Amino acid sequence: MADERCERQIHIKEKCLIHNEFNFDQIIALEKITEHVKLLGPYLYGRTELSIFSKEKQDVILASNDNRLPEVIVRDNEWSEEDKKTIPIYLGINNKVGIVAVEAKKTLSENYFEDLKLLYTGRSNAYSPTNDLLPDGFLIINLQAEIECTNYTADSILFRLGFQDLSFSELGRALGFSREDIAKYITQPAFLALNLSIQQFDIILIVNPLFAGDKFVGALVVLSDISSVKRIEKELMEKHTVIKEIHHRVKNNLQTIISLLRLQMRRTNSKVVEKILNRSINRILSIALIHEALSKQNFEVVNIKQTSYNILQTILSNMVDPSQNITGEISGTEVFLPATVASNVSLCITELIQNAVEHAFIARSEGSIRVAVGREQDEVFITVEDNGIGISAKAQNGGQLGTQIVDSIIQRKLKGRFSLESYRYGTKACLRFPSPYHEEDER
Repeated sequence: MADERCERQIHIKEKCLIHNEFNFDQIIALEKITEHVKLLGPYLYGRTELSIFSKEKQDVILASNDNRLPEVIVRDNEWSEEDKKTIPIYLGINNKVGIVAVEAKKTLSENYFEDLKLLYTGRSNAYSPTNDLLPDGFLIINLQAEIECTNYTADSILFRLGFQDLSFSELGRALGFSREDIAKYITQPAFLALNLSIQQFDIILIVNPLFAGDKFVGALVVLSDISSVKRIEKELMEKHTVIKEIHHRVKNNLQTIISLLRLQMRRTNSKVVEKILNRSINRILSIALIHEALSKQNFEVVNIKQTSYNILQTILSNMVDPSQNITGEISGTEVFLPATVASNVSLCITELIQNAVEHAFIARSEGSIRVAVGREQDEVFITVEDNGIGISAKAQNGGQLGTQIVDSIIQRKLKGRFSLESYRYGTKACLRFPSPYHEEDER
């Protein structure tokens, strides 16, 4: 259940970026496919289920629940396999990335095909100006690969491309389709998305299959002119490159500060000063780990489970006495947090692990520190637990600087709760704070 709740918190875009590394065009195309599956649902399907494969070809994204395709993940296995019709999703020729399972409607109105034409092309007897303002062009294609009808936007896009007087077979060849491609993606059921650059225009072409009950009757071809979006994307990518470079430089500057502190630590003869400098080094390292992660990826979210593991290993290597055998363990689910939240959380984790290393294993030769990360409902939780000697009542009530730092960050910056429990054989610290993705998901 914890895994399922974790899955629900992340937007489909983030999951595609994290698990599939789709590019900008592919994510736009996938969103358009889901939009049209949702729009076609009341006309064609009893229910739908969308599955997108990860790079390892495991299902990581599911959107379903009776023709509603939310931006969260919902599993629905209540309908029988006999009712399902499985249709492949291609993002590019022969690049299968997922499937759509549909249950066809048992009964349809006699004029459903005409209704679909009106829905997408707006070619009714009465003129509706909203039809001319639709951002996408629509072409209804029959099984003979002939154009049944188009809307105004499709006519406009084809005119600008110089393809306005072509048959669909000629149009397909002009857009780069071979005869085999038309047979595979147009005259049999398939969801297909292609990114095309024609002259100075950037076009996304989407093919959505159309059904009458269980019978495949044609395809809806969607044309989207994303030329202006591509120009904006180029500007954003340039800015994103600059931001990644800034993260890289911040990490390097922090490493320089760490080197200076280590140099100072080696020159001091005071164990107290050495301890203070070492704690400061670990705090700065935890921040540097966040900037290092952000400098190497294309999205501003951080895997806090992986970061916790890196912090744990860094502190154990820096602070544990060679005569001791202190081990570390990480468990739980992968939780992704925005960069600003992740920086605050990493500082808290650093303080808690440092406290465990310093105070839990006094006069002991071995011990273990366990860090768990996960979600429960709308909250993220992180626990740091050791099997040491426990802590005093004063420390448990916030008498140490480390716990004061953690309590301040959790309450003031993350609006969460911090608890510290001591047992006969160990101590457990728990951080809980609202999921930063919860409000966005509800919108």
